[in-house]
Order: sequence, then structure tokens, then C-alpha cells
Amino acid sequence: MTSFEFSNRADALLRDRSSDSVSLTMAKRFSIYVQGADATISEHVKRDAYEPNVTAVFVDRLRPGMNVLDIGANIGWYTMLSASLVGPSGSVTAIEPNPESAKLLEASRRANSFDNVTVLQVAAGREAGLLVLHGSYGDAMTLAAPADAAALTDATTVPSFKLDDLIPHDKKIDLVKIDVQGAEYNALLGTSALIKRCRPTIVSEFSPTMMPGISGVDGRQYLRFLLDFGYKVAVIEGDGTLRDCGTDAEAVMDAYTSSGVDHIDIIFD
Repeated sequence: MTSFEFSNRADALLRDRSSDSVSLTMAKRFSIYVQGADATISEHVKRDAYEPNVTAVFVDRLRPGMNVLDIGANIGWYTMLSASLVGPSGSVTAIEPNPESAKLLEASRRANSFDNVTVLQVAAGREAGLLVLHGSYGDAMTLAAPADAAALTDATTVPSFKLDDLIPHDKKIDLVKIDVQGAEYNALLGTSALIKRCRPTIVSEFSPTMMPGISGVDGRQYLRFLLDFGYKVAVIEGDGTLRDCGTDAEAVMDAYTSSGVDHIDIIFD
């Protein structure tokens, strides 16, 4: 796997996937490999219509030379979008524990010749350790390793790191995107020093019903955790406009409750 031939052929990353349909799709600004069995994300990506409201925020905020941290990059829509916007003078670090998604990420990076992208196949956590992967494709999530030995040996394990230990301390991160299926608090707790140092814009999926069982905090605690860094928060509306909530965590909770969906997207500035 370290041969010259392998390292220069993106399609080699996708071998032995005969049961799944993998294809390269052209979006407006980049190409991206998608997974035919993934109805959660890939189907929308193939129509160049994945989360247009959040995509609009990225297009509005990112400029050449900026550095982006994509936590929970999945198959790489925001990684590739960011790389196309920040250009070769900027950078994108993609954090994705799912090996299947990480393969697609790396293949897409090569297909676009995005040398400004680094793919790290790890989970972001509050400490270094071992987590287990549940689900597949767009629905995959990481959970604490089970205590039962039989369950553990049957599980797919992934390494977890504090991103404060992985991202160079002399690197300024301008924007963080995070979507980790309810583990956002765990991931950002391990990124606290970076947040204090760089005060990046943070774009976060917000699914408070998932947080207690995975991160051990509720939605209000997560919001207040980030607001305590001195941020203000806004809800990203369906048309890409921002509903300013200032430092009012209850306003965000009300927006989530009234949305009628399993998650909303929010931005901290």
C-alpha cells in the first residue's frame, strides 16, 4: 500500500467494493466520490444539493489562505468545498473515523489534486483512547467501547484523540465545522485550547436529543459551553440566512423545537 502505483491512483483506494456502487460525481466547484448504498448523504451530493443552506455559509465566509478543520468529514462534501474556496495557500484538515468514508475522502482529495487537504482517519474526543464505530456511511457514529469483552471483540474500533494534540499549536484555524452525531461536546472539549487560541468560526450540527447518551450533556449545556468562550450564536435558516440569537441558548432551543426535524445547523462567531 506504500507503492508508487498505489499512491498515485485514487481508484485503488476503492478496490474490493464489488457489493457497493462507488462513482465520481461532479459538483459545481469540485469532484467527489459517492457511495451508491448511502441514501443519507451521497444521494443529495449526486444532485449537487447537499445542505445548500450550510454550503452557502461556507461560500460566504471562506477566502483564499484560510485554514479549516472539518470534524466528522464523512465522505467530504465540506472538505472538498472548503479546499476549493481556500485554495492552495489555505488548508483543510479532515477528521473522519469511518474507514469507508475516509477512503472516499482520500480518493476525492486525489481526484481534485487538493494538496491542501489532510485526511486523518481518527475520531475527535475529549481524551486519547479507543472508541467503537456503529452504523455505516452517513449514519456512522462513534460510541464508548463496551465493557463486555465479547461485544468489544466483535466491534469495529477506531482511535480517538484530542484535536489539541493533533493540530499544530502554531497553526491558526479560521473555521471549524463539526457534525459527529451527538458527540460534538466530546470533540470540542478536546479542542478547547485551539478554540481559545484561534477563536475560529464554528459551524455545528445541533441534535440535542442525541447528546445526553453520547456526550453526557444536554443541548443547553453544549450551547453554554461554547458561549462561555465569548461567542454569539445564530441559527442557519433553510435559505442560508442567519437568525441571530446572541447569547440566548433558549432561543436556539426554541428554534430546534419548532423546526420539527432531528437537527438544525448553528454558527458561533
